[in-house]
Amino acid sequence: MQLKRGFGQSPGKPEAASKKPIDIPPKINIEEQTAQQLLRQGKLSEAEAIYKALIKQDPRNQGLHSLLGNIQSMRGDHFSAKISYIKALEINPNSPEILCDLGDSLRRLGDSKAAKLSYKKAIRFDIENLRAHYNLGLISKAAGELNDALSSFTTVAKLKPDLAEAHISIGAILHEQGQTTAAIASLKKALSYQPNSAQALSNLGNSLCNLGDLEAAVNALQRAISIDPNYAEAHNNLGLALQKTGNLSAAISSFETALHLKKMFPEALSNLGLTLQEKGEIKNAISSFNAALQLNPYLVEVKSNLAMAQLLNGDYQQGLENYEFRFSTKTGLNALLNKPKFSQWDGRDLKSGQKLLLISEQGLGDTIHFMRYAIILRQRGLDVNLCAQPKLHSLIRASGIDSSPIPPEEITDSEDAHWLPLLSILRHLRVTADDPIISDPYIKAPDLLMMTWKERLSSERRPIIGINWQGNPSHETTNSKGRSLPLETFAPIVQKTNASLLSLQKGFGSDQLETCSFRDRFVSCQDQINDTWDFLETAAIIANCDLVITSDTSVAHLAGGMGKTTWLLLKNVPEWRWGLKGDTTFWYPSMRLFRQKERGNWNEVMEQVAGAVHEYFGSCSTGGNSAKASSTAAKTQQIQEILAPISLGELIDKITILQIKIQHLEGHAQNNVMKELKALESTLNNLQIDIDSTLIQRLQQVNQALWQIEDDIRDKEHNKDFGDAFVGLARSVYQQNDRRAAIKKEINTTYGSSLIEEKSYTNY
Repeated sequence: MQLKRGFGQSPGKPEAASKKPIDIPPKINIEEQTAQQLLRQGKLSEAEAIYKALIKQDPRNQGLHSLLGNIQSMRGDHFSAKISYIKALEINPNSPEILCDLGDSLRRLGDSKAAKLSYKKAIRFDIENLRAHYNLGLISKAAGELNDALSSFTTVAKLKPDLAEAHISIGAILHEQGQTTAAIASLKKALSYQPNSAQALSNLGNSLCNLGDLEAAVNALQRAISIDPNYAEAHNNLGLALQKTGNLSAAISSFETALHLKKMFPEALSNLGLTLQEKGEIKNAISSFNAALQLNPYLVEVKSNLAMAQLLNGDYQQGLENYEFRFSTKTGLNALLNKPKFSQWDGRDLKSGQKLLLISEQGLGDTIHFMRYAIILRQRGLDVNLCAQPKLHSLIRASGIDSSPIPPEEITDSEDAHWLPLLSILRHLRVTADDPIISDPYIKAPDLLMMTWKERLSSERRPIIGINWQGNPSHETTNSKGRSLPLETFAPIVQKTNASLLSLQKGFGSDQLETCSFRDRFVSCQDQINDTWDFLETAAIIANCDLVITSDTSVAHLAGGMGKTTWLLLKNVPEWRWGLKGDTTFWYPSMRLFRQKERGNWNEVMEQVAGAVHEYFGSCSTGGNSAKASSTAAKTQQIQEILAPISLGELIDKITILQIKIQHLEGHAQNNVMKELKALESTLNNLQIDIDSTLIQRLQQVNQALWQIEDDIRDKEHNKDFGDAFVGLARSVYQQNDRRAAIKKEINTTYGSSLIEEKSYTNY
């Protein structure tokens, strides 16, 4: 969150439509002459005393009351000036100039509502009164009524097209509304009338910076400073532009100059703090944020920035407290999926039957990261629901986080419900690095889906590395700027191992696959993977990877939450959750961190990763997998069927048992049985023997009976019922097995099986 300053009045500049200077009437008495002489000498109090005496002599003289108000205004006594202007208007209420004077005094006294009425009344008597329109615009802008302010300033520009200040003010409004291109056009128009306006150049530089034209922004701001070297706002804006160019040292110097020129400049202190943080000077950044808050404790964006720095520095207690101010900012509110109308939870015990709705905020990765704590709240007896991005719902259900996650548009009012922003759980649960509460894997993919992808990837005989390299470019703000890297940067990994690559990149950045120099090293079904989007399916794919290497995106949280071995690539100053040092993180024990040593240097990081990959999988310098790589692959790839000779009867017997078993199992176990059954049925079909169906049915009946007998025996044993019925069931086992052996032998002899099992037990 970044504060920008620069639009508004330059130091020492009068308002565009200020009131007229005090004129000396052509016919005046000696007292008035003396008063005017005192005014020229700057002796305002003495002049004021004379005018008060003159008013006693002539109390119905509107001009005297007005002049007295002007003197009081010049002295800064706006309350007395207000009284004088009111008395003047009592004599003649239709004077636009005095109405504007009154409006100025009211505005300076903080009574914007009354000031606005006074300016509007002035306009009623003089529709082309520039001063009234302009100052009405200032009031609207200060109140956040940007459309009204824009209307007022536009009127001024129409009445006097060559008034640069009007175009500057229009540009300021458009800039604040996000209409950057239009703002630039207005500011350029202002400069066409007043080329040496430092204010217009400073504001132009700010807008160009927002547009991303950093070179032009720096040039405009340097011109502003050359015209007015003491213009603190221009130095601050130059610092913002230099920060975006990556020239952090120069940016810091500009902010420090702004603070030297303007001691009470909390916005510059905040911007300095952000830049120091980006440079890695976290303690100095914290000091800068605190200094800004000392000047203005109500700057909630600064408190939010302070929170980020404190958390990054490992101070979770203070950081999480200050982090709650994020919803006092526009950015924080926009990051919340929805804001229910019912009460926000304050952490106190909820009554039985009351519900708690967790509202996701920020990105998909944040939801994946912190949804784990819904489990803890539910374990503590709360009736918890999670409002999350629909794209994550299937993953949330499969992981047991919430059986019925809620889309943001389906939140309804509830009298017995409370809500809580998802990341505020950390504060309520008092999560710290020493006590993350949950660090074990909490994300699961369905067994069937994992098996499906295991089949699709079964042709890969090499270890599989899942990779991800880019986050959403629109999220590349101050805190996440620089987290992404080009796909081609992964080339050293390819050179160090024979492993196959699997792209986990979706949407942004995935186009780089087409031009990648090592495209042939990606898995054979990469096109199928590219077509997937659901996070549940992505989890199933990750489950079949031997290693995941990723930038700081949602993939990192997904793989980490699954307990998958994950290597995370971090910029030199990462997001707060990763801390400033160390190669491990308490959030995900299966994760290893690889950090930039210097800003923007991914090549050094990737060389370290390549070395680690070489050590993890083994060298591929001989053109094939090393023993270690082969061993690693063997652990994760399918073991081929063991082909052992069996009799025909034994084969059919096994098939009938599997047909019974598959009806009683589900999930992963059922998948395994199905796979085995299909393999054996394929073997039988390949024999091309027409087996008598009655023999198969008899074998099925015996095996079904044995299945039921075993269930009954287990029930008896569980109930410790070892009476006659238990004995009868036990005796029936070998009786049925004898029938089974006889049928198998009949099959073997009937169809000439070369292998025939023989029973060695004596008859009973």
